[in-house]
Amino acid sequence: MASFASGSLHVIGGGLAGSALATCMAEDGFNVTLYDEAEPFESRWTRGMHTAPESHKTAEPEIFYDQNGLVADFFARYPEIPQKLIRPAHCVMGLKRGRRKPAIVSLDQGISRALISRRIGFAARTYTALTMWHQRFASEENRVESTLSSGAFEADDKANQPGTYHRDALTVLAEVLFSMPAHRCSKALLGRVLVPRLRAILAKSHEPVFSAIDPIILNDIALPALRERFLAAGGMIKGQTKLGDIDSTSDYATDLLFEDDSQIVLKPDDAVVLALHPKPLCDAVPDIGISPTPSHRRSMTFEMRKAFAEPRALFVSDDIVRAIYCNRRHLQVNLNNSMQLHDAQNADQFAQLVWQRCVWLCDQYLNLDLQTRADNAENALHPNHLFIHAEAPFPEMTPGMAAARQQLRAPWKNVFLCGDVFPADQAPGPAALFSSVLDIRHELQKFFA
Repeated sequence: MASFASGSLHVIGGGLAGSALATCMAEDGFNVTLYDEAEPFESRWTRGMHTAPESHKTAEPEIFYDQNGLVADFFARYPEIPQKLIRPAHCVMGLKRGRRKPAIVSLDQGISRALISRRIGFAARTYTALTMWHQRFASEENRVESTLSSGAFEADDKANQPGTYHRDALTVLAEVLFSMPAHRCSKALLGRVLVPRLRAILAKSHEPVFSAIDPIILNDIALPALRERFLAAGGMIKGQTKLGDIDSTSDYATDLLFEDDSQIVLKPDDAVVLALHPKPLCDAVPDIGISPTPSHRRSMTFEMRKAFAEPRALFVSDDIVRAIYCNRRHLQVNLNNSMQLHDAQNADQFAQLVWQRCVWLCDQYLNLDLQTRADNAENALHPNHLFIHAEAPFPEMTPGMAAARQQLRAPWKNVFLCGDVFPADQAPGPAALFSSVLDIRHELQKFFA
């Protein structure tokens, strides 16, 4: 509990990281003010996202690695938030290359265990396990090798590119988990997700290491619940305030300057947390490091006549589609990042191509007949659709940023960095975000002690 002599806490950034940290600190008894350039307590996963046809909300379920259950543990303290916000990631990975049979891999028990168990013979399994373990300790500069074609679409019976389902699996995971082309993902980053620590490998009972978070429940229920908790604990909210610059001495930040010409003068015992997306963070604190590359997620949503009983996902190695999400009354399709879209391309023809591919993939791997669920518009060969080009949740890291991300620190003693970029030995994602929230919460408690 904070003492009456404790200074104020200023949290810049009202996304999931800033909202979660501000709520925890306010409930601990600290004087907390939360600033955001839009409306605080919104998720950047769905902020600015369009709505699907007939105003149905659409947001992809976010598949993430959370071996220690950090995300579920955080929300478990709030009984008003539905437990179905976080669910096991029931997925399959359909990979068909050359003469190999499709690899149907469940993510519930971890991708490494599934890939190793599919190898025939002790020697092959041992070799695969050692190869994956070596990647965990590879250099951040060593990129994932992609065997996926970036050329024109090919029928499945002609998909005879060389390579194994194992390498293709790594390629698909890199794109889906980190919202970046596989060849830009480091083997070390992917290796930390693929191979758990030795203690987890030797454990007798295996909990799911991949989970899925529902962005609609997050935005509509979870974040409003955090907002009510934050206000009830005495927290203050200031929206529409975009951070412009930070004045400082050599050791301490002294002033927060916002673009609406407002200024916050910091007292010696005040603390500031920057819970910002890396791009505005690098703009506010130029000395922090190299700005990451903007990352975008391109997807297409098809409206379905019949709702899906439960969310399911299919990861595929394909020139057009990289992931398909069956979610409520929509089929949400992640498009391959390496695919080139031309402005002059006919939108209906492209939608028809994507839809036909989804129909085949879902029939092949999910035993799901999409045609019977579709409600095609008049004279159309595909359901109502919406093309979405939005900012991806996690930015692409330049090689220099990826190598240094665990050592990034604010240049002043009273400024702290919070978000999914900073925890050591964590892949970017919700689990890394809440790991960072826990770490910064402990550091702030020491700062105010």
